[in-house]
Amino acid sequence: MRVWTREDQFDLPASVAALGTFDGVHLGHQALIRRAMALAQELGAASVVCTFDRHPLLVLCPERAPRELLTLDQKLAKLERLGVDGVLVKPFTREFAAMAPEAYLRLLVDELRARAIVAGFNYTFGAQGRGDAALIRAEAAKLGYRAEIVEAVRDGADTVSSTLIRRLLAEGDAARAKRLLG
Repeated sequence: MRVWTREDQFDLPASVAALGTFDGVHLGHQALIRRAMALAQELGAASVVCTFDRHPLLVLCPERAPRELLTLDQKLAKLERLGVDGVLVKPFTREFAAMAPEAYLRLLVDELRARAIVAGFNYTFGAQGRGDAALIRAEAAKLGYRAEIVEAVRDGADTVSSTLIRRLLAEGDAARAKRLLG
């Protein structure tokens, strides 16, 4: 598995970019990543997980930053076990957070040669969190990529999420948390 820290380091012919913080690489994240991997195979491209070196809230609002579920090294090891071709580990900074979401999508197309962009139904990105599933879909035709939005993975009545896993851990339900982390 290749690891890059800047988009301009990407040196493969094409990619399918999977977007997310992927802070737990839980079952929901895994469904999204597997969709990106299948799409990459279909399109003859590399599967590339685009994530960050830290949780965005550590930069934007440190007092609200959640407890870390995985270290960066643990996250990379888990992504490698899933079989992705590469990971873009973007340093999360205030400057990056201020980027217009449309500019970020263009960057993925220009630098990663993204043939498809895959994100979760509730993923937000870019300045003021303006980027979302609707924007990814809306920009697809203009920028020339395929947009894939992955719906929620459920566990009973609950949506699998890092927030749910943190709650389970706080409540002492480590067995269910471990199962949801895959």
